[in-house]
Amino acid sequence: MPRTGPPGRTPRVPAYAARFPEGTEAFVFVQYACQAPSAEEAAQGAAALAGLFAGPHRPDVLDRGSFVDTAGLHNVVWLAYWYDPQAYSKWQESGPVRSAWGGLPDQGPVGHWREACVIPLERNEILHSHHCDDYATSGLGQHGAVGMHETPVHDYWGAARDRIPASATETLEPELPVFEPSVREGGTLGRRVTVEVPGNVTLIRTAQDWSASTLYREKYLADVKPVKDRGVDFLATNPDSGCIAARNLVEESADGTPLDRACTLAWFASLEHLMTWCRSHRTHLEIYASFYRMAGGAEGPLDVAFWHEVSVLPSGSVTADYVNCHPRTGFLPLPDRHRSVTGSR
Repeated sequence: MPRTGPPGRTPRVPAYAARFPEGTEAFVFVQYACQAPSAEEAAQGAAALAGLFAGPHRPDVLDRGSFVDTAGLHNVVWLAYWYDPQAYSKWQESGPVRSAWGGLPDQGPVGHWREACVIPLERNEILHSHHCDDYATSGLGQHGAVGMHETPVHDYWGAARDRIPASATETLEPELPVFEPSVREGGTLGRRVTVEVPGNVTLIRTAQDWSASTLYREKYLADVKPVKDRGVDFLATNPDSGCIAARNLVEESADGTPLDRACTLAWFASLEHLMTWCRSHRTHLEIYASFYRMAGGAEGPLDVAFWHEVSVLPSGSVTADYVNCHPRTGFLPLPDRHRSVTGSR
């Protein structure tokens, strides 16, 4: 595919792309969550799973966050990264993990879900506003093997695609060109559902960190964050955008204490759906404009950190399982042909 960057353009602000050691082919990212009517119940359910991430073959990076979904339920999510996919496989197949997931109740007020993806580096790009040595944030950038280098491939529409190596030779066309949700009210409660995820769905985790900010904290919280939140709300409630699920997380410490960090996790039917929203929809254009108004201020160097990970996942690289979850959770709104169901309901 042709690159879209304008020749000779100098980005308005610096940015840093992730660099992996030679020979690295993939990494793993997993969302492991408890869903409940109250924040307390969701936190208790997540805490009951915490021990799984401390044993052998545990994740290299473990973040946590919480959000309220479109059905009004509270979700607490463990965000786990394995630098080595083989270590993840050993963890996933271990007795304690298999027993814990298999033993989750499929009745009652509490549900659980997990979405795991093995991410080929050729189908991923990671971009930070600050070098990891200067501003430590959440995400895979915390891993010691992941370096960063300043890149000119940003600050223009289409830059994210250009940073994904596979986009130079592949069209990345989706198996699900149109996302039309099929919601069955109550039809997944009391059941275990596995969803076969279509190829070339796109995942973005985009994050904001104001924990070390003194110059731009107030401006970010007053002028940028509300605009960002409106954009995520739009995606979560407008499937015609091609967004399958959007989650606006408050990041937390391991014990559930809120941090001065937030992130959005969103699944799109394709990379093109994500890019179309970014370059043409009012809600994202407002986010983009508010960021550059803040970044162009005269207060001094930008001290709020921003980063994102974008991945286009090939067929078979995503697993999605739901236990007693409401039917608008994650990939559950996909058509019946993508779903296999077991359970007592």
